[in-house]
Amino acid sequence: MSADGPGLGTKVSRGVAWAGAAQAIIAVADLVSQLLVVALWVSASDYGIAFAAIPFYTALDNIADLGVSSALIQHDDHTPERVSTVFWINVLISMGLFVVLLGIGPLYGLILKQPIVGTLLSAYGLKLLLQNVYAIPFALLRKELRFSEIAKARIIAHLSESVARIVFAYLGFTIWCWTFAALIRALMFGIVIQARHPFIPKLVFKPRDVMPYIKFGVRTAASNVLYQVYTSMDSPIILRFFGPVANGIYGLADSIVLEPVKTIANVVIDVAYPTFSRLRSDRRALIAQFIKFTRLNLIAVLPFAVLILLVIPEVLNLFYLGKKWGPDDVDWAADCARILCVMGFFRALGYLGPPVLDGVGRPDLTLRYMVIATFAVPGSFLLGAITLGDRMNFLSVAVAWAIGYPIAFAALGYLVFHTIKLPVKEYFRASWGIVASCAAGCGVGLAVGWLLPHDWQWVRLIGIAGSALLTIGMLFVYWLKLTPKTIAASLKD
Repeated sequence: MSADGPGLGTKVSRGVAWAGAAQAIIAVADLVSQLLVVALWVSASDYGIAFAAIPFYTALDNIADLGVSSALIQHDDHTPERVSTVFWINVLISMGLFVVLLGIGPLYGLILKQPIVGTLLSAYGLKLLLQNVYAIPFALLRKELRFSEIAKARIIAHLSESVARIVFAYLGFTIWCWTFAALIRALMFGIVIQARHPFIPKLVFKPRDVMPYIKFGVRTAASNVLYQVYTSMDSPIILRFFGPVANGIYGLADSIVLEPVKTIANVVIDVAYPTFSRLRSDRRALIAQFIKFTRLNLIAVLPFAVLILLVIPEVLNLFYLGKKWGPDDVDWAADCARILCVMGFFRALGYLGPPVLDGVGRPDLTLRYMVIATFAVPGSFLLGAITLGDRMNFLSVAVAWAIGYPIAFAALGYLVFHTIKLPVKEYFRASWGIVASCAAGCGVGLAVGWLLPHDWQWVRLIGIAGSALLTIGMLFVYWLKLTPKTIAASLKD
């Protein structure tokens, strides 16, 4: 019998479908709320201040969990006592981290010469305490591949966050609205997850019994924390070198490009780790699933990156140009977003590396990659700001992404290919048609944009985006045989 067992393929396919539906709803709600908040109430300066703290929130989430909850997914020797011990370990860690943030937060704000940034980080410590409500039942739901229930909980929580962000911004909390909204999301997610998988910990604490969990979790958490830190260092560097307005403009570009790419990729990533964990003893099934996930990520991310590359000036001029954002602001943001689009391709592929390495029981390799990236990527940010800052302003840091991340990506690619013995030819044969189709769509979009007058903003947006998407869609159907029928069939496999 195959290592995946009867029904696993169906669970994975349905998991991707549920995750995709949830992420689509979340992405639209987040896009609308971000658009309203930034365009109507938040200035570039205020956004730049808030954005110096926001990127580090996910890293704090990972530190508070210490990866022990992820170990619940990897291990199969659970007992109520062990699960309860993991819960109390998480509580102790989150409480300790909250105390640490009360001291480190103000110091961080002092370094950046923006005290409120440190206060934002300290306040986020309350969210770290709240996440203990759902951390354990959430991990158990993932292990049981109950993705539909997770998707519903995420939809409710993120819709609550989007509404809260708008309300707080409208009330004048322009810098605080993201932090307050994150607290609302955590509270709602905890309520729904507890309703779907009730969990009340026992009053037991036996850390020796969960030492394998802790060892696995620490390596996994260290990798996640390093990832979040090195991908977030662009913001404080820009704030320190170029000021809050520049950081706000960069933050706008980042929120339009890199954050949606992460959201889109999460459709697959949410399902990938527990799936790879189940398949770790079946190399052929593991490789087949890795290639399938790669194709799904490319199909989802690359058309989006192409669209942003083509129509970002029109989007910014139509929706953001106004009393809070001037012409120079949106021009800088458009240039920055186009540079960051180059990262869409690498990020689409790179997101799958850590889940497959962790899933086969090699978090040490993930940590090795993260250490390399932690030096390569922020180092390139700093080097770019110092050497190119006078000529390119904060765009020098965006350019640095295209220099530092490929180095880290190459290291990750080597580790993945070597660890799971991935057939190179098979991998590229499955992927290159998607890349070529998107490249052709980009070419058509550029040609249409060259023909249309620059002052026809709505016409350019619809014409360029429509022609590019139509070309990509037709090539997907003709070349990749990707039709609604084949998609539905794949979800039934």
